[in-house]
Amino acid sequence: MKNLFKNTEFIFGVTDYKKLPEDVGYEILLAGRSNAGKSSALNALTENKKLARISKTPGRTTEINFFKVNDDLMLLDLPGYGFAKSSKAKKKDWGPLLGQYFQKREALAAVIIFMDIRHPLKESDWEMIHLCRNFNIPCIPVLTKSDKLSNNNIAKAISFVKEKISDSNPIAVSSKDISGFNKLSKEMLKFLT
Repeated sequence: MKNLFKNTEFIFGVTDYKKLPEDVGYEILLAGRSNAGKSSALNALTENKKLARISKTPGRTTEINFFKVNDDLMLLDLPGYGFAKSSKAKKKDWGPLLGQYFQKREALAAVIIFMDIRHPLKESDWEMIHLCRNFNIPCIPVLTKSDKLSNNNIAKAISFVKEKISDSNPIAVSSKDISGFNKLSKEMLKFLT
């Protein structure tokens, strides 16, 4: 199957709602804790190891970064949440932007919530899930770093998340062995209609 996300390119980063691009097409928001492996997952999804900067220091993304998949679809990489090193000044910039974005943005089609498979559904993940529910935005729980667990424990983690978020289909992925990304891209495409 041809990878729809293969030619994804970085466009720009934004901290001000007024600087968002035109509200057209579809946008899928990528959210997750700072150490959840979101950048690695984005690079694996797009088959481009250099697309999202991967840092040894979690919490380096401080803007909402726009990645163009094609003329109809953008991926938006949110700053990682739940990490103390994102300075309060930076959080002050993009916190209100996120609220406005959820309230006003017509193009927002779905939110992917990346969680380390060994530590899913932390308090900050629930905050994002509740935000999605409040604005009726579908969310896809994605459990990263599945190469760290046995198949049996992967199945248990998926069941646990499915039980807690009954209206979702959790997907386990590994950026290391590039597993689960076909399933994720198929799930993402369901929201582009």
